[in-house]
Amino acid sequence: MLLGAALLLLIFATLGIDFLFAQFQNSSFYISESLLFSSYWLLFLPLLNIQRKLAKQTQKTSYKLLIVGLATTAHLLCYPALVWLLSKFFYYHTFSFWQTFDYGLTAYFIKTIIIYGLSLVIITIHKNNLSNNPITVEEEIPVQRFLTSIIVSDSNNKKTAIDTNDILYFSASSPYVNIHHQSKKYLHTETLKSIEAKLDNHQFIRIHKSHLVNICKVVCYKSRLNGDYDLTLTDDTVLRLSRNYAAAFKACFEGRPHLTTK
Repeated sequence: MLLGAALLLLIFATLGIDFLFAQFQNSSFYISESLLFSSYWLLFLPLLNIQRKLAKQTQKTSYKLLIVGLATTAHLLCYPALVWLLSKFFYYHTFSFWQTFDYGLTAYFIKTIIIYGLSLVIITIHKNNLSNNPITVEEEIPVQRFLTSIIVSDSNNKKTAIDTNDILYFSASSPYVNIHHQSKKYLHTETLKSIEAKLDNHQFIRIHKSHLVNICKVVCYKSRLNGDYDLTLTDDTVLRLSRNYAAAFKACFEGRPHLTTK
């Protein structure tokens, strides 16, 4: 948008200069012809964009200078071609390609090199600034939060918060869950599947479709020789480990160095 506004300003400036020159020379001023030859500025829109894309793909100065040379050459050749084409279709007189080429070479050659060269310098500086000050986006890693305590009620409807680390295991008693705490057993109004989703799955392991055990409370396990196992907890409770959950349990259990196997 800024480039377009600058080019539009240059076109009006060219018209003004042509008008003043005609007045100074006491000659006729034709705005249509002045607009036609001002099309030189319009070619910067596509060619500067192409130069920018090519310059961003290379780091070599020699290649960048070659791009400036190619852009300048393309501009000086496209300009008379555009004037010839527009005059052929929209004007009474068709301007010769080579006549316009000579005019462009005389009037705009230095301007063309300066504009494309300056544009290359700006692109290079901008690219270097981005390299020296990379934009880093810190990806926020979500912290997974697990249930650390559960509020339970006793027979007197007294509410107590118990630490999940003190729980031995959970057993399903549909539609409730039995919480086997190291001090006593509580009945909790939640399903086993629901409470399992809230607990740390590295600490509370499913050992049966109706049991969820705190692996920190498992002392050892022993095979029943049929694919199932017996787990012994710290309070000497023995639970059955189903063969369907055995592999996941053993992988987690054997990763804990303080546990032993019978």
